[in-house]
Amino acid sequence: METSELVDQLTGLFASRELATAVASARPIATVDALCGTASVLLHELDDDTVLESVNAHPPIGGTVEAGTRSAAEQAAATENQGENGEMTSIRNLQPTYREKFGWNFLVRAAGKDSRQILDNLVVRLAHEPDEEWPFVLRHLDAINQLRLRGFVTEDDGTVSGVTA
Repeated sequence: METSELVDQLTGLFASRELATAVASARPIATVDALCGTASVLLHELDDDTVLESVNAHPPIGGTVEAGTRSAAEQAAATENQGENGEMTSIRNLQPTYREKFGWNFLVRAAGKDSRQILDNLVVRLAHEPDEEWPFVLRHLDAINQLRLRGFVTEDDGTVSGVTA
């Protein structure tokens, strides 16, 4: 795959052209695990403003998400089940409080989590100070990026198709 095409596709995954360019420039990468490890290291090397842009490019949990997008698929378990006690409503109501306190969108690796788990995560994290919360944001962004990378690439005979060349 040509570098420019790969950068465009990775930008869609990461919501960061800078990270996409850095990952594409790190080729060749032999395995999916190595690719994810490289992307993780490169994410943590980005400046906070660049990471913040990527964080804020992610739609709020339970917000309006275009059908068929990665975010829609990742949030499906939580948004399809609104929770027995109105957890999704609570999540929607607390997200502006989170954004006001921290200055960025609440970010959680939603794939596989139900609305109760996400709400519990949000409530705990609202008690943090910004310098305490930032590492959680990075960890969840990294987890989202890795989930998306694993869905993007195929591994044939130990090599990563489209990313190695």
